[in-house]
Amino acid sequence: MPGTKQDKHEKALDLTEAALEALDTGDDAKADKLIEQAKKLDPAALKEVVDDLAEAEAGAGETAGATMDDDAEEEDEEAAG
Repeated sequence: MPGTKQDKHEKALDLTEAALEALDTGDDAKADKLIEQAKKLDPAALKEVVDDLAEAEAGAGETAGATMDDDAEEEDEEAAG
């Protein structure tokens, strides 16, 4: 009995996350294999993870930018003060 669409999606998400871990440890061949498996199961899951990472990175950049702006304002106040 084949898995449900939700089961395939979850498995593809798991494979994609495992691929990211493999990339993090430098095992590109393993990562490529896992990504291909995820694509076959559910390409939308792979896109979902990529979109989530892009969103998190954009959010982290905004937070870092705000922190840098705050630091610059403090420096300006100290210089003026």
